[in-house]
Amino acid sequence: MGNKILFHTLVLYVLIVSNVAWAQNCQLTEANMRRDFIFIHNNDILRTDYIPDGDTLTLYCNERTQAVHLTCSRGVLQAMPAGAACTDRLKLTVQATKKPCSASGVSGELYDMVYKWSTGHTITLYSICYSTQRETVLYSTHRTYGFNLATPIYNQRLRPTFKQLGHMNGARVKSFEADDVYQRFNTLLGPQQTCIKSNRDFALQRGHMANSQDFLTYDQMDATFLYMNVVPMARGCNIRNWKHVENWIHKLPSATTYATVLSGTHDVQYLQHSQTHRFVPIYLMAGEKNPMPMWLYKVVKYNNRCHVFVTLNDHSKNPAIRATNICQPTQCPQGISFSSDPEACISFCCDYSDFVQQVGNHAKLC
Repeated sequence: MGNKILFHTLVLYVLIVSNVAWAQNCQLTEANMRRDFIFIHNNDILRTDYIPDGDTLTLYCNERTQAVHLTCSRGVLQAMPAGAACTDRLKLTVQATKKPCSASGVSGELYDMVYKWSTGHTITLYSICYSTQRETVLYSTHRTYGFNLATPIYNQRLRPTFKQLGHMNGARVKSFEADDVYQRFNTLLGPQQTCIKSNRDFALQRGHMANSQDFLTYDQMDATFLYMNVVPMARGCNIRNWKHVENWIHKLPSATTYATVLSGTHDVQYLQHSQTHRFVPIYLMAGEKNPMPMWLYKVVKYNNRCHVFVTLNDHSKNPAIRATNICQPTQCPQGISFSSDPEACISFCCDYSDFVQQVGNHAKLC
């Protein structure tokens, strides 16, 4: 009996000590966030919504400005010094890795989106396989931690403009502009086409591969607004079924864990010519560049298990392609369902092994 009491006492003591230790961590909220700084912890971007007791959160500006160091002490984070500000935050750099990559029969090169110091030290936020031959993102990879600390109004009022960085052709930027999209669709599909009704019709959007919502702080989220990180995406996908996938992934990881996410494209979308009724491949640039993908997909690895989600990049009422040529459909995991409305973009879940076989080993996360 005595040993049993001693055992329970020890268990209770460990639980109390653990809870006290956790309670002494400094929990971060949106009130701690500053748009003008980069948030660094343990020589990496901030990847948790708390700072352990005794650790230091660094708010970094640039190499000319002294960083602000805030220490966590028994659950209280050191106050921000009065007047601390940053007017020229360290810029994101697109770093070519010189490593080849490919998808859908198209070759590209891997690029890391990094913060880079003159010492040579870098911190990677996410990576992209980009084809300069086709001027398109083939896929991106990043981690999501299931929460972010930016204010909820970020998407309404604080989103930055998209930037051109890296090795992509500047003409790709222009090809996303409303006038150019409208003229291009008229050229490809005839002046009677109704896919893009005018130069004020934003039915085709710049759709993220690495999702801004998956990142923790303002500086990390801002770093996803690159033309190298977007593809031509039907608006119905971007705001409906594709968004359902992004939201499900974002809620997947529990505290202190993360999910690995690979987002990609497969094949080129074909739309029907308004006069000849023939199906035409859609490229926003001449020379078969900046294609509108037929399929959008995400492969998610969490707890050593992989899930695959695919979306047909066509929000018309009667899409020409309904049957899948990308994978064997399977039951979706708990917590996600898709609208069957074609205008939300047909979406479903895939058998992981079959998907990798169809798309390529770059999608093999498990």
